[in-house]
Amino acid sequence: MLSREEVVLGYRLMLGRLPESEEVIEAHRRAHASPEAFGLAVRASEEFRQRLSGPLPQPPPPLDIAPQEIETRADAATLERLLAHVARYWSAVGEAAPHWSVLTEERFLPERFAEHREAFFASGEWDAQVLDAVLARAGRRHAEFEHCVEYGCGVGRATVALARRFPRVSGLDVSRPHLDLAAAELAGRGIAHVRLLQVTPEALMPGEPCDLWYSRIVLQHNPPPVIMAILTRAFLRLRPGGMAVFQTPTWIEGYRFRIADYLAGAPGEEMEMHAVPQAEILDLAAAHGLVLRDVREDNDLLGRPARGLSNSFAFEKRR
Repeated sequence: MLSREEVVLGYRLMLGRLPESEEVIEAHRRAHASPEAFGLAVRASEEFRQRLSGPLPQPPPPLDIAPQEIETRADAATLERLLAHVARYWSAVGEAAPHWSVLTEERFLPERFAEHREAFFASGEWDAQVLDAVLARAGRRHAEFEHCVEYGCGVGRATVALARRFPRVSGLDVSRPHLDLAAAELAGRGIAHVRLLQVTPEALMPGEPCDLWYSRIVLQHNPPPVIMAILTRAFLRLRPGGMAVFQTPTWIEGYRFRIADYLAGAPGEEMEMHAVPQAEILDLAAAHGLVLRDVREDNDLLGRPARGLSNSFAFEKRR
């Protein structure tokens, strides 16, 4: 029988979206004896044919890509300015289209969200299952971790699933509207052991030290100096023996970042996509006593107009 992950991955790769519901996932698992049979069924669908009639997907970047000009360091005052722009955008979209801002699919727009609510929150369980697998490849289990910090918890999509696994969860986000919706969702489910905290320019990493720091499809929306500042504080707050598991793009075709140029433009007016060179992440982790336990190229840039590389990292803190 197909696994749940195979069905979800097939949808993401071939249709560019998540399945409608858990019932749809289970129907595919029962109907298809192998990934090959499932793939043939999806390719025969009208949705796939319509998707294929659009622009062809970009090929992966070649192995000889050149380094990019990316400024990744800024002083404290500049960092506050950069994060203020990030906060402005996410607070605004949190008021206008909070669930769509987390998963940018039309079915999660405000006028359609009610009928697809179940699929939205079910997708968070898949995220948590991937986290379980990453920890397992590092020889760890979620039961070993007491306090999990989710950086960029949004409206609580994955927070609900993380709360099933950890005795303490802290959900951090820059947007108060997102946090308010997350609080309502958690309360409606009777989940009381999650603490929600707002990230501000003055407090980039509020809360207490943790055993597991987790972030996915979040860092990429911050300018490179902010990404590096977030990771620095995450690595400092991680207890010895703890794990940091997170995703971020490390190369985007045609991308460069100069602080002066960025601030001279119109930052914070739209959803942004940024990258940080992989070597800088590895060097930062090593400087804070973390060792790499797992790294994978992921598909979290799927459907973006430019070619890029996104990596999912798992580090363990040794000291």
